[in-house]
Amino acid sequence: MHQTFILDFLKELAVGFKSAKSYPPGHPIMEKVVSNTLAQISKIFADYPEFSFYFLEKTVIFQDMRFDVSKNLAVLSFIEALKKNEIESLTFSSGVNNEDVKNLYEVMSSSKLKLKEYGGPSEMLEAKGTQKIKINAVKFGIQTGATVQVAQESKGAEVSVETSDLQEEIESFKKLLEKGISAIELRQEFKRLSEKAEGVSALSQMTQSEAVAKILENLPYEHRIELFKELELKPFVLRILSNLSEDNLLELIITKQNDFGEMKKILGVMSDDKFAKLLPILKEKIPNIYEYLAQMGLLLSEKLTSIFSREDLHSTIRPYYNMLDSQNAKVREEGIKSLATLAGRFIQQGHIEIATEITQRLVVALEQESVSEVVSNTLEEIYNLYNTARLSNLTKICDALVEPFNKILSRPGIPLSIKKLMINFMGETMNPAVLPALMTFLWESGLYPEVRAAIIKIGKDAVPELLLTLKEAEDYSFRMKIIDILKNIGKEALDTLLKNIDAPEWYMRRNIVNIIGEIGDKEICPNLEILINDPEDRVRLELVRAFIKLEYEKGLKSLLKDSAIEVRAESLRGLRKLISNEEIGELIPLLKEKGDAFHAELLKIIGERKLIEAFPFIVDYLRNLTLRDDQTAQGLKQVAFSVLIRLSLPETKAVLEEFANSRDKFLADLARSAIKRIG
Repeated sequence: MHQTFILDFLKELAVGFKSAKSYPPGHPIMEKVVSNTLAQISKIFADYPEFSFYFLEKTVIFQDMRFDVSKNLAVLSFIEALKKNEIESLTFSSGVNNEDVKNLYEVMSSSKLKLKEYGGPSEMLEAKGTQKIKINAVKFGIQTGATVQVAQESKGAEVSVETSDLQEEIESFKKLLEKGISAIELRQEFKRLSEKAEGVSALSQMTQSEAVAKILENLPYEHRIELFKELELKPFVLRILSNLSEDNLLELIITKQNDFGEMKKILGVMSDDKFAKLLPILKEKIPNIYEYLAQMGLLLSEKLTSIFSREDLHSTIRPYYNMLDSQNAKVREEGIKSLATLAGRFIQQGHIEIATEITQRLVVALEQESVSEVVSNTLEEIYNLYNTARLSNLTKICDALVEPFNKILSRPGIPLSIKKLMINFMGETMNPAVLPALMTFLWESGLYPEVRAAIIKIGKDAVPELLLTLKEAEDYSFRMKIIDILKNIGKEALDTLLKNIDAPEWYMRRNIVNIIGEIGDKEICPNLEILINDPEDRVRLELVRAFIKLEYEKGLKSLLKDSAIEVRAESLRGLRKLISNEEIGELIPLLKEKGDAFHAELLKIIGERKLIEAFPFIVDYLRNLTLRDDQTAQGLKQVAFSVLIRLSLPETKAVLEEFANSRDKFLADLARSAIKRIG
């Protein structure tokens, strides 16, 4: 493991952290950051199935190596920010995926207040379902719940001793070779040396592997070939191989070419520059080199594909096309993943024609794939390709990639869990082309939360389709789902909603007003005033409710004189805390007109504010109510009586005595009870 890998990873974390502070999870920039971070992690996993970083003030400890970061301002600033959020260490275990890295960046960039809600950074990361990355699992010098230990302050001296011991072993090995030993003895001595090296620190291994590589370079050809045949590819040996010349690496590759597992390790430690130099020779030695690499599951790196000729690029992808026709589902899955990754690279390198060709093959493969798990397992790679195409404004590729899912999701027998994954993918694309398919799933039970979230991500582009569907929907629960989605799209939906505010269907006008009221943007209230004179009472009533939510006083006062009693009553209810006593005084004479709901609201306000000028109107109002004995009238009598008593005027007792002798038994009982209370 080269120190540059570790430093590159720390720099990547610092860049990612800064981006996470500026962009939300799922943003194209963050997707790229997550992808780059995962690539750096994979390089370290080649040597360590689990590794940890411990952060000191100006030092980072990786395993048993210490890195001074005092001169790297970006990394230093990153560490300081982590310290403020009480993040002292990070531990990565094999199997880390995109979602884990996303969650890590979200946690690291969260405010102290948000972290406190979860109980701390480690608890928040765990709550998000991330198990392969741990925060603060390492204390200084102590690993909790894992196998790796972080170095203590005195470790530097131990490393020096280890290095010295290993140097002596290497020197002894070199002297034996100079004396001359047999091939069998060579294998034995080299095995002993490598076993000795495996027991020392990674830092000691790195510093000494180059010296051993130089010794092997000077071996006679026959001895070197014999050694390569029996070579056990442990971490120290792989470090040595990474320092070999191209010629010796070629010898090793030819020797090991029939062992895919060994070859994968060798090619994994080889630099892109070395591989690029070796490729022309490898094409001669291994005629089907691209198919060979594909069978090993090795994708050529981004750097290599950028320097290939057009013919080489086509040769690179041909083996993966063959994988799509395999009878083995796992092989087909790897083929789709590999092609999606390569297509993304080609887009970034400007090879749009080849990327388009690959996309066409991928679309056919996805549509024809009979195993739904194969499709669901490749969604991450398909989305990464989609995102790369979107950033490059390649609309045709984007639309082509989402098209198969409209057909796949319509097939019978797809498990609900897989449907949810595909629906989530469709939402992440934010492509309006997926809307028709998503809308059909509003009917299916168990999928609404996923469908809702997916459509909301599409945002304002989804609004026209949603309104059209709402217009034609007859089922109440279905309409409520669409209204709920439109409300949650939020302010992005307002422009389109306002353009449809004068829809010919009254129920559409009512629904649109309801949605706007829930979105809650007071600035658009003047645009709604067009409906104050709407011919449909139900639309005006919904308008009042919207004005109440948005606290639009002007609109509510305009509706106080509405022809519909319920509209007037609702307006008054909304103005209860806003309307002045003078304005209430102007409304008191309306007690003589019809309007039970309005009267109830008006009486409540009069009682709350003790408006004594209303006393004679209330007395007349009660006299008129003696002609009614319906349940609503009885309730109004109770309200009016309580207001009279609350006003507490000298003439109150005389009025009560009048009503105590009324033929209206209910009213008489109320009056007698009131007289007893006031004595």
